[in-house]
Amino acid sequence: MSAQPRLVLKQSTGWFAAGWQFGEAMLSLSDAAFKLFAWLCRNADRHTGQVRMPAPEIAQVLRRTQIWTQAALLELEERGVCRCMETEQIEITDGYWPYEKQPSGSEPQDYVAQVRNLLSEPACVRCRFTPADEKLARDLHRRGVTAAQIERAIWLGCARKYTTLLANGGAWMPIASLSYFRAVIDEVVGQTNTPESYWAYVRSKARELEKQWLTCTRSLAATSTS
Repeated sequence: MSAQPRLVLKQSTGWFAAGWQFGEAMLSLSDAAFKLFAWLCRNADRHTGQVRMPAPEIAQVLRRTQIWTQAALLELEERGVCRCMETEQIEITDGYWPYEKQPSGSEPQDYVAQVRNLLSEPACVRCRFTPADEKLARDLHRRGVTAAQIERAIWLGCARKYTTLLANGGAWMPIASLSYFRAVIDEVVGQTNTPESYWAYVRSKARELEKQWLTCTRSLAATSTS
């Protein structure tokens, strides 16, 4: 029996490892969501599974409307295929990404900058990002904690903080350092089998609670000045 001829690629670069995850997505997603997923796979950083591009630009590249793109992104997020981060990044989740992910940001200073930006987003955080915060961020980088895991921990910790603030009538002491989230980060890192849909829910719930708390604080401020 003669051996099969060796397959030779016409192009040696620009390829994506489309394994069983890709086939599963093809069967489970709508045509629009799968097309967007395929584009993201081809363009994502192989080390992080992330694409840094705002939705309007993606719509232009794909020659689709923003409504089409947002609907496809929403489906991908609801199905746990991708997650939309707060820094105009889209990350393909581990379950649908065939490569081993590495901490985003090839250099520690890039990673530290990402962590600093993530801390600047929630309204209940007032972190000046002191040398102690930077040291902790660098320690997390050395441990291999990804920026995505830190983002999840921040929103989980903030959701709990907002719940406490609302229960206490809105009075608050702001979160002032990254160390506040240290235990939550360890908690998130340990939850390796938690579905992406759960983290999407946590992020959505934290935003909902943030809006409620901001409304409450504005009401208290108006009452105190009247």
